Amino acid sequence: MKSYKLFLPIIALAAMLLACETTDPFVDDVTLSIFTGDYDAALQITEDAITENPDNYIAHYYKGIVLAAMAETIDVPADRKPYYERSKESMDTAKELMQNQEETPAELQELNDTVVGYWADEYNRGVNIQTEDSLFNATPDPYRTSLYHFENAAAMNPDSAMTYQVMASTYFQMDEIENSISAYETAMSLLDPPLVDDYEFLISLYLFENRYEEAIRYSEEAQDLYPDETSFVQFLADAYIQSGDRDRAVELIEALIAQEPDNPQYRRVLGTQIYQSVDRNTVEVTELYREMFDLGIELRSQSGEERAETEDRIAELQQEIDRLEAEIDEFTAISIEQMERVVELEPESESANFTLAIIYQNKAANLFERRNNVVGDEDLVESLDERARENLQLARVYYEAAAEINPENTDNWQSLFQVYTQLGMEEEALEAMEKADFED
Repeated sequence: MKSYKLFLPIIALAAMLLACETTDPFVDDVTLSIFTGDYDAALQITEDAITENPDNYIAHYYKGIVLAAMAETIDVPADRKPYYERSKESMDTAKELMQNQEETPAELQELNDTVVGYWADEYNRGVNIQTEDSLFNATPDPYRTSLYHFENAAAMNPDSAMTYQVMASTYFQMDEIENSISAYETAMSLLDPPLVDDYEFLISLYLFENRYEEAIRYSEEAQDLYPDETSFVQFLADAYIQSGDRDRAVELIEALIAQEPDNPQYRRVLGTQIYQSVDRNTVEVTELYREMFDLGIELRSQSGEERAETEDRIAELQQEIDRLEAEIDEFTAISIEQMERVVELEPESESANFTLAIIYQNKAANLFERRNNVVGDEDLVESLDERARENLQLARVYYEAAAEINPENTDNWQSLFQVYTQLGMEEEALEAMEKADFED
């Protein structure tokens, strides 16, 4: 099996060499040495020819061929790269010398085809490892091995954006995000222009790594190139919000809304992006309530200075909770306002109704949590409980709308089951449970 695999590139190489019409006398010796597998001799012949005449582009070209052919005989993909690098160096020298001739030699096109051929071989080997299940399972450390093939391909043809794109994807699978970013930045530099998907992938990586300046810069660049793609507005807003510049994000999207007030996409972006702050604040508030509850238990057995310190800490926590809950209320109000307008503009949008329902349901959950942490104020407890149930009722309305638009989506019914249960609507909850098909 090993000899068969080695035989294939030799056949391909033979066809390529026979197609060359050069009459340079050393070529026959090089060709014979390659056919017999004596690559060291073939390499020495080309180097001797170059020593005799450094401008002999045929000698440089064949040296590149010999080095690439030698690389393909090496079983370990990681060990091939130095040969491909030397091959590319020889090919580049040959190409430059050919282009400086008064008449372009026929070998120039052959050289270009040869480079692409060796590049494609390594590229395809890497792709096949990741796309063929049997090969993936049979390959030790398959992602790393496929990466070696892509690095070999890039060494032979560094101008291929495709190579760096799949390298970036492979690094991402390996959870090496910085390497993924670096590879895709190289790909972007080779694309003219990059496509929408290219920008989206790289910007997502920047956001994943909290590199907001780069995310903002590429989002703005992409927005200029593709003004009709609202995803870049969303990326830009997300970058501003995550970097702490919420006001800039709101200002950006509100300016777009002012230009196109009936464009639901801009309002959807504003509503959903602002709501990300609600999610983050809600998680933080829950953790603060938990800490405050634990401190309340400790307080029962404390006295003196220790008790005073605990009381001060509880007061600090309550102050921070009040601040975060005020932000939650503010951000939630903005999100609801925008998503209600989206539903008005797109009443048959399942996703718009579903998103608005989630916001109302989460608002109710937050109010229930506040209720559960109130001590000694029954009127406030009752008020919070009433407000929470009012928001649950609104969530029910929009979940029901989403379910009516798409009754086959079990997510709608699962959400309705939760809301009906919380509202004590037992009959409706049972019906929703059947339609939710929880067993699946």
